[in-house]
Amino acid sequence: MLKRIHNKYKYWAKILERRRIAANATKGHQIHMYNWCNFWPQDMWYIDFIEKRGLLQGKPKIKIGIYSIFAPMWLRIFDNSDIRIFQARENLHKPGMNNWIHQFIDDSQINLSIGFDYITHPQYLRIPFWLTWSIFSPTDTFNDIKRKISQMNAPENHSYINRNFAAFLSSHDDIGRKLIYEQMSTIGQVHCDGRLFHNNDDLKTLYNDDKLEYLKHYRFNITPENTNYNGYVTEKLFEAIFSGCIPIYHGSDNHPEPNVLNQDAIIFIEMGKENTQALNLIQELNSDEKKYMEFACQPRFISGAEDVIWGYYEQLENKLKEIIKDA
Repeated sequence: MLKRIHNKYKYWAKILERRRIAANATKGHQIHMYNWCNFWPQDMWYIDFIEKRGLLQGKPKIKIGIYSIFAPMWLRIFDNSDIRIFQARENLHKPGMNNWIHQFIDDSQINLSIGFDYITHPQYLRIPFWLTWSIFSPTDTFNDIKRKISQMNAPENHSYINRNFAAFLSSHDDIGRKLIYEQMSTIGQVHCDGRLFHNNDDLKTLYNDDKLEYLKHYRFNITPENTNYNGYVTEKLFEAIFSGCIPIYHGSDNHPEPNVLNQDAIIFIEMGKENTQALNLIQELNSDEKKYMEFACQPRFISGAEDVIWGYYEQLENKLKEIIKDA
């Protein structure tokens, strides 16, 4: 009984501390974050999107709450939000999270739900998490997006010399990660600057935790999602692409963002499997500069990708304008 009380105390203490951190981070804004996990500067993406695009112009008293899944949603009664937006930042189809799946789509207290799934519903938008993290800015224009894609597609974004073999940044030992680490280690030294398999400190000591700059010094980046589900694509794959690495990827049924990404420029693996064909290819590319550069210099984005990405911006802005107007 005492242990149960102690665990409950720790649970609520953590929730209250997270709420305090999020409140401090969004102090002075009309938009606040609730039910958040850890706070990162990138978490300000939606706040900057709304405020810096002038969507609250003429609405100085409206309060907007952006909600995640790391606390009970009934806590919203204390938040005094005029507009509530639910953002699914995790794969809600995995065990332990599926009680959150789409439960807010028909909730009259939630004005908009945002997630990874391909759903058509007036209260839902698919805005994949990779869009809102480190590559694309909330203030980007169509031309900004087009320029970034052109830079990532350019041969100058890739090199063989002066790059280490492979980086693997992970915190948790999800299914198959130990095996792929061991498999890749038979080809070359895999640097792990995260908590999992930690064997290197360059990310912190040389690059001041700048992951994008760090990855520019690797030929390959092992980037499995923490779970596999169609449409669930996070920032990992796009960060590898931005930094000029060849991604070694598993996720989204190994068909990630097919209307944006060139699938032929990604090496796909299956977690927990032998991956003989993929490993043979990695061995071949790593031992031959010409073959590596031929593979690496394939366009990472397909033709028209900028239109698809800009379409996400337009859908989000138009939907938010509609909601704010009616508030």
